[in-house]
Amino acid sequence: MSETEVKTTTEEDSENDPIYYKPSWLSLIATIASWSSWLVFAVFIINTIIQGVWIQSQLGGQGLSLSEMFTNPDFLRYIFTNLLLPFFTGIVYFLVLQGVAIGLNVVLEMDFNMREK
Repeated sequence: MSETEVKTTTEEDSENDPIYYKPSWLSLIATIASWSSWLVFAVFIINTIIQGVWIQSQLGGQGLSLSEMFTNPDFLRYIFTNLLLPFFTGIVYFLVLQGVAIGLNVVLEMDFNMREK
């Protein structure tokens, strides 16, 4: 292949590429966001399980039962801040990262569909 043929093929390829982004990079970012969302979700679930087991072992060491402690408002506040709030935070991070991944994939699909027309 001569040098002029190489230049014309690369110029044709660059004319079809979007101006503001590279589709391969956008696809990579969407994939990383999707994978990291599942990783974040798993870490928050594992953290919640570990905190729950730790609370139960602390109560068992003091001779208390979990059902007795649910009547105490301070214990309910402690459960909310150490179990429920981090768990719901993990769910929000998961949903945001999944939304980013889906949104980037939608942008790519729209761009590819517009190019076909």
